[in-house]
Amino acid sequence: MSRENFNIKQLYSDLVTFEEENNLFKKKIQGVLVWERIRFTVYRLILEDNTVTNVDVAQGKKLSTSTILRNYLTKLKNYLLSIISFKQNPFLAKEHDIVIISHPRRKIQPDGKWWDIYTDHFSNDLKYSTLTLEGDNTLFYYKPPKTKNIRYFSFVYFLVKLKKLFGIGKVKLNNDEVEYLNFLSDEIYKKFGSKIDIRSKVEVRLSIRARILPLFIKVLERIKPKVVLIICSYGKEDFIEACKIKNIPVIELQHGVISKYHLGYSFESKGARKYTFPDYLFVFGDYWKKSVKFPIEQNKIISVGFPELEKKKEFYSNIQKKNQILFISQITVGEKLSKLAIELSKDNSIDYHIVYKLHPRESKKWAELYPHLKNSKIEIISQEKNLYQLFAESKILVGVYSTAIYEGLNFGLKVFLLDSPGIEHVENLIEQGFAQKITNLADLKEQINNPLEKKIDYNYFFESDSIENIKKKIYEIIDLHYSL
Repeated sequence: MSRENFNIKQLYSDLVTFEEENNLFKKKIQGVLVWERIRFTVYRLILEDNTVTNVDVAQGKKLSTSTILRNYLTKLKNYLLSIISFKQNPFLAKEHDIVIISHPRRKIQPDGKWWDIYTDHFSNDLKYSTLTLEGDNTLFYYKPPKTKNIRYFSFVYFLVKLKKLFGIGKVKLNNDEVEYLNFLSDEIYKKFGSKIDIRSKVEVRLSIRARILPLFIKVLERIKPKVVLIICSYGKEDFIEACKIKNIPVIELQHGVISKYHLGYSFESKGARKYTFPDYLFVFGDYWKKSVKFPIEQNKIISVGFPELEKKKEFYSNIQKKNQILFISQITVGEKLSKLAIELSKDNSIDYHIVYKLHPRESKKWAELYPHLKNSKIEIISQEKNLYQLFAESKILVGVYSTAIYEGLNFGLKVFLLDSPGIEHVENLIEQGFAQKITNLADLKEQINNPLEKKIDYNYFFESDSIENIKKKIYEIIDLHYSL
């Protein structure tokens, strides 16, 4: 598979066939179903091998030795501080009814506090006692957090590091397992052209599991939650497994686009399953329920809405729309998208102000990534203006596959999707008439002044009354599991 002929649909189809032919979802190593734990990573690596992007430029040069040492010492200091930080240590927490595993990337809000935009709209107002556990942010804690009751996993990961240092929990594969995993690496290379050391990845994942799973179980035994609410389940398989061992239901809150090409959620292979998938999935709206074949029953996929979107839409409801076209950039498609924006800005027949909203990963390097944007008539937006404000004041949105595409529809924008790698994730929008695909400037110009062809049912994508919906469904799940 060459980069020039790369096709994400074909890759996905080939991977599904590969999974079926090799019966990967039933294969156990050391008694553990390993494919479900490395599947997303393997797929991503194959994608990276076959996709030309500006990711390396955006990430910048490799860190200097002094910077690496400084970061290591800072992390070590914070690990050591976690030993004596009783208010942060989850092993010393009191019992709580609900545990929330928050999103690792908080956002600063006008109140000066760092919000987890997915849970802080309701976490402080639940009728049950709630404790939020934050990831291993050992180099930086977002302070002050909006979350009232919060502890951090730093001490847990400190113990994991100690176990690794002393060789505790290192998984040793037997000869048959090594032979099989090496065979799998060879087959992946033959099929996809990507050299991936499957044996190494499995050894690392199983060793981490052996070290951290008992610690997660002890945390749960200490807190004794009735339910766990999690953001982004893939990558958190060990914690979910601990919850299953302790018979604690896990709910995941949707945090982004879900499509059949997102292997964190899509399980179309025959016999596909994921033992470490949440018991319930709270999605934004009914549109998402059938967007993929989930590894859980349909009645456990529940439409609740998205509080952040709903609150921001209300906040900016008085803004008047103007002749403004909003381009939503992403690092994977920014080069092609930005050049389209430049072409449009040079066309004097278009009476629109053009705004180019950078993704956070592009903000610091945009002039290097897209030098053609410098000295143009386009307004470049980094982080200084809220995305929802831009939605409220714009009439047209141009992008490829960001979650912002769906949010823009909710604000009544006319949406155009540039035919670029990744558009497959939003092809349902095009098929159902909610957005139009464009390939060049001529396509865009032809459609700009045409009226919307399809009336948008906003609740179809994002259910209303989201905060009350989330609270109600959490209560129902607790009642269901603990009323007997």
